[in-house]
Amino acid sequence: MARKHQPLIVGGFEVEVTGRGFRIIERGENREREPWWYPAKRAIKLGFLPKVVRLYGDLDSLADVQAMFDKCNDLWAEMLEWLEAGEVDNRPIYDGTIGALVDCYFKDPKSPYHDNRFNTQRGYASWGAALKRVAGRRRISALVGNDLREWHRNVRKPASPGKPPRERLAKAIIQMTRIVLSYGKGAGLPECAKLLVMIDGMEFRKENDEKRIGKVKPKQKVVMNYAQAEAIVRAGLARGTRRGRSVALATAAQFEFTISQIDAIGYWIPVQHIAIEEGMIVRGGKLWRPGLRFDDFETGLLDLSRFKTGRKAVFDVNEYPLFQLALSAVPEDERAGPLVTDTDGDPVRYRVFYGMYRDVAEEAGVPAEVWSSRARHGGGTEARAAGAPIDDIADHLQKSDVEGTRRDYVAGNVETTRRVARRRVASRPKAAGTG
Repeated sequence: MARKHQPLIVGGFEVEVTGRGFRIIERGENREREPWWYPAKRAIKLGFLPKVVRLYGDLDSLADVQAMFDKCNDLWAEMLEWLEAGEVDNRPIYDGTIGALVDCYFKDPKSPYHDNRFNTQRGYASWGAALKRVAGRRRISALVGNDLREWHRNVRKPASPGKPPRERLAKAIIQMTRIVLSYGKGAGLPECAKLLVMIDGMEFRKENDEKRIGKVKPKQKVVMNYAQAEAIVRAGLARGTRRGRSVALATAAQFEFTISQIDAIGYWIPVQHIAIEEGMIVRGGKLWRPGLRFDDFETGLLDLSRFKTGRKAVFDVNEYPLFQLALSAVPEDERAGPLVTDTDGDPVRYRVFYGMYRDVAEEAGVPAEVWSSRARHGGGTEARAAGAPIDDIADHLQKSDVEGTRRDYVAGNVETTRRVARRRVASRPKAAGTG
């Protein structure tokens, strides 16, 4: 809190104190007044010098007092420059360890970490903390690829007896190691470049099936099918509430346009360092990073660009009947602003949306293992089963990697294997005596 100044009387007139850090100290039996300049307490604590400056001039002269104020403001500006430089120079010092490299990656203003979207940064922060717990004190120059393999094996072990292997955490540890080593290579650290080359192409496998004999199999990811998507949409609309319609709209949009949940409903990020412009939605210090809006559909063409990949796709909304069903149920007076909202009309938080979705899905008879986030995968799988070329499906999913599309967004389909089996059987020579 700024120091509250007593009124300053100069030549019989009260003068406003405009000098930052200006103080008058009374000394001796005669209480003689002396003008001084003091820096901020934070600067003194951090070691700023000088700690005080004696000012000179006649306190009964308005011109002298104004000159003192100017001197104070000059000194205050110097102090602020020192503090700013000190905060920059106070970045974590790289001492050759994994832990120091992780800290530098997060706090270096030049780090690519700051170019990621908020949700990605949050995930990386969690991974970085885990990596520091596992190997924070290890010196990078002394590491080899097998050290990382050992980390992977140790982290993958179940947290307690009877629990499944921690495959996701083990994968995150390795991925985060690659990320910070890449940052270190870009910063000119030769040991980072050397280790990065060493682990290039290394595989870090999951626990093999032989070691899992007798153990509980992990739950498989279940892809949403069309019947489930339609049931959720109809159950949401049947509620006749804004929340119910929001679940219907989100599910239909994800399944039909094969977009992610976060691209459908948006998400909230801290408002710091973001220039707020007219039309932005801000609540409680958080800014809504837009998902779909009703005005996105005004022309009948939905023009999207994936934030993560930069891939673009344009969808003719009239070609997607399930989404049309959900959209047609929205009252005219609600067709403005965000597509997916809470009861109050504000964009819904994803944790709240999870509960909204689960309520409607349960009512629709959709199993608990069918997550909302798997609607996108369901759309991709439906497209593949219908015979759509994998290149077209990748474009529809706004994915740049065809193999990644096949691996991550198209579930293994029994119709595909049936077609192969039937062609194989048809090609075999017929046994004698058979028609």
